[in-house]
Amino acid sequence: MKRYDAAGVLVVVAAYGLMALYRALGVEPAAFSACAQQPRMLACEPRAVLLWLQHWQVFGGAALVLGLWALRGAPFPVRVAAVAMGAVAVVNFNMTWGVAGAALGAWVWLSEGSSPAPIRAM
Repeated sequence: MKRYDAAGVLVVVAAYGLMALYRALGVEPAAFSACAQQPRMLACEPRAVLLWLQHWQVFGGAALVLGLWALRGAPFPVRVAAVAMGAVAVVNFNMTWGVAGAALGAWVWLSEGSSPAPIRAM
């Protein structure tokens, strides 16, 4: 495994882990049921933003856009971002688009390494 691949895997694992941790500690606990009664509490604002992004499938859409960009020949960081955003999308229940974006990013990442993607603009 090359150094940049190891760094990419670390970024993906960190994105997935941090989002899963935030969901476990700040979104899903019963203690946050107070947000239903008082939605303008300071602790409830980031939670509300995350749930809005989840509802409108922004995480999955971003993963799909990054995956398509990676397929068109984007640089290595975009490929890593596609996989990482796909992992974040899966944690936030945006599975359809998130898995598609992560799969595209991973496919190009694994098939080409750090060289440009096989599909070129004409």
